Amino acid sequence: MKREKKLTKRERKAVEQAGSPQPHHDSAHIHCIACGRHLEPTEFDDPATATVVSCQHGTDFPACIGCIAKARELLAEHDRTGQPVKTASAWH
Repeated sequence: MKREKKLTKRERKAVEQAGSPQPHHDSAHIHCIACGRHLEPTEFDDPATATVVSCQHGTDFPACIGCIAKARELLAEHDRTGQPVKTASAWH
């Protein structure tokens, strides 16, 4: 009697990640990376109170209009060090 073929650990992880939803910055739940304030998708429309700032790698990050300078500082540090962006904790 033959045993059933099992997935390797790497294959199981790949299957789990493929089935789980990936976070997107354009989803309905968005926070400013500089201050952590909850942003509604309508805030990106005219008159805009929020915008998207990109790092050198091309990844987009949401930020309040008033926090653009701080957001660019965080992204500059990310680009310089290669570490993940140090985002503010989310608040509502």
